[in-house]
Amino acid sequence: TYSSVSRCLHAYYREKAQRDRIRQQAHDLKNWLQNEIKKNEKKIAKLTAAIQEAEQADTYRLYGELITVNLHRMKPGEPVLEAENFYEESLPKLLIPLDPQKSPSENAQAYFKKYNKAKNGLKMAREQLALAVEENRYFETILAQLPLASGPELEEIRDELAEQGYLRQRPSTRQRKKPEPPRPQQFRSSEGIEILVGKNNRQNDYLTGKLAHRNDTWLHAKDIPGSHVVIRGQHFSEQTLKEAALLAAWFSKAQHSSQVPVDYTLVRHVHKPNGAKPGFVVYEKQKTVYVTPSEDALEPILKTQRQG
Repeated sequence: TYSSVSRCLHAYYREKAQRDRIRQQAHDLKNWLQNEIKKNEKKIAKLTAAIQEAEQADTYRLYGELITVNLHRMKPGEPVLEAENFYEESLPKLLIPLDPQKSPSENAQAYFKKYNKAKNGLKMAREQLALAVEENRYFETILAQLPLASGPELEEIRDELAEQGYLRQRPSTRQRKKPEPPRPQQFRSSEGIEILVGKNNRQNDYLTGKLAHRNDTWLHAKDIPGSHVVIRGQHFSEQTLKEAALLAAWFSKAQHSSQVPVDYTLVRHVHKPNGAKPGFVVYEKQKTVYVTPSEDALEPILKTQRQG
């Protein structure tokens, strides 16, 4: 209720401006993440091709050695050399491509150079490929968090990307002396059990690594970017487990899917590897439950939501 039309309009447009600002921030982050993912996909394709070529290193070495052995019978300008592979008992014939513009010995040296280059580059290419794949998995996780993020949660996501070196830190962030602790979302199951949900990686790390107790139950959509979910306590029904699984599926990339697999295990079986990206954990001794998230199924639980 407002005392005047002008006050009502002022409140409406203030809230609308705030919603528009949040929507624009989420849109900008989404575009940035999608561009970075595309860059990594191109990088992954190139690295995969480089690795496939590098894995032919032994073939290049073999070609160089067979050319060297057969130098006495080769003539300049030949496009191919037919030679016996003396490394195999049956002595199979091999057709070795040659560069007609190079002498026989130059062709041999060219293959030895390709062998050394491929051998030396294979390890580095595999490391870079693993990093690019891990980075894209990290970006996909953040993409899944954007649609349901509030204004403060978007700020946390942006701060996280800045801390990871992806975005420039804002002056206000650098001047902040002590950041506020993350505040995971709190829900109550139909039997009154507390269920906590991390809405971004900072909240996920805090929830799983610090806030949750060792014997609480931890849930996450299986092999899908999404939130960490924790059921407080050790005594709860199958209904509470199902409701927590629905939350884990809802706050994930599989929000609009059916029969979403959700893993659950005790918090003490969840670990964060050294050097892992924010929000990333490994876990063991899990079981899996399948749920289909929907607004109708989740409405009673979502109504209990409050900030942690």
